[in-house]
Amino acid sequence: MNLGRCRGERGVVLAEFALIVPFLALMTFATIDLGRVYTLQHRLANGAREGAVFAQYFPWHVSNASGAAVCADPDNVKYHALNEDRGTTSGFTVKVTNVATGAEITDACTAPGPAVGTTIKVTVTGDFTPLTFFAKQFIGSPAKIRESAVVVVQG
Repeated sequence: MNLGRCRGERGVVLAEFALIVPFLALMTFATIDLGRVYTLQHRLANGAREGAVFAQYFPWHVSNASGAAVCADPDNVKYHALNEDRGTTSGFTVKVTNVATGAEITDACTAPGPAVGTTIKVTVTGDFTPLTFFAKQFIGSPAKIRESAVVVVQG
């Protein structure tokens, strides 16, 4: 009984391997992309919730863009939303809006903002660049991922 390989079998195995490797690579990188987008989505949701918790009591402290000492870091919504976790937040944006009017709440550090009982929404947006070529074709590159948290102003 001869269990050795036939003469041309070695080349067939190599050809089959060459055909299956691109599919395996695509599946591997697609799985990595799913993990990356899942992580990004949770980071954005956590940032939006953290910003909303601060905005619940200080809705007019949106960012430190006005230069007012009262809104200096860490006493603003943007700082709380972007620094919720230790990861990089480059490409992230924070927007605070009044749910009833749809108007964006701008930086007014010294003036009172929305009245107590007003519903506001904190939205954090981030960019996601997929690793796989096919994902880039379907969702674009970079794709915008956004998460929001809604709270009622407590005062």
